[in-house]
Amino acid sequence: MLSRAAFNIFRRSLYNNARTLYCLQSNPTYDINAKPQDHCNLYVVKRFKSSKKKQNQNEEFSDEEEDIVEAEAPIGSKVLTISTQSIRLDTISKVGFSMSRSKIDEAFYASKIRLNGQKIFKKSKELDISDEVDLILHRSLDNSSLLVVNRIKILSMVPAVNGIKIKLSKDRNLLIEDYEEPWTSESPE
Repeated sequence: MLSRAAFNIFRRSLYNNARTLYCLQSNPTYDINAKPQDHCNLYVVKRFKSSKKKQNQNEEFSDEEEDIVEAEAPIGSKVLTISTQSIRLDTISKVGFSMSRSKIDEAFYASKIRLNGQKIFKKSKELDISDEVDLILHRSLDNSSLLVVNRIKILSMVPAVNGIKIKLSKDRNLLIEDYEEPWTSESPE
């Protein structure tokens, strides 16, 4: 076992980024003059050149960016990085709140979703950086002028190959004052 591991380490160091043919001897009486197909199980191993240097350089820049983003995020909130195809309210809410699209639709029709403290009338509204989306859970049991909400805040948007990478700040069970346009629950509590 140790010799096999040593052989693999040696083989990797010699044949980086090259196709290597490794022959496993299935028969202990291996004839050197025989064709490899007769006595061996063949497989092709392709190793890729290491990109650690490039990643380290990118990490230096991304660490600086993360410090800036973390400074924008409130203390106690969770910073998420998501990748999505669109910047519509319903799409980002689905991923940010970790809810199904049908639950987001129900909350929208019950007027439980607010954008920057305002009621929204279209699920297709496109979001911008520093927008806050609140999902109202219920009124506070201790004080009826306070609301318990889940909140996501968009910290940054970067175009990516397969869509848009968005950094979100996520707060759960946040206690806030009622909005200027007060929220009314449909069911009595």
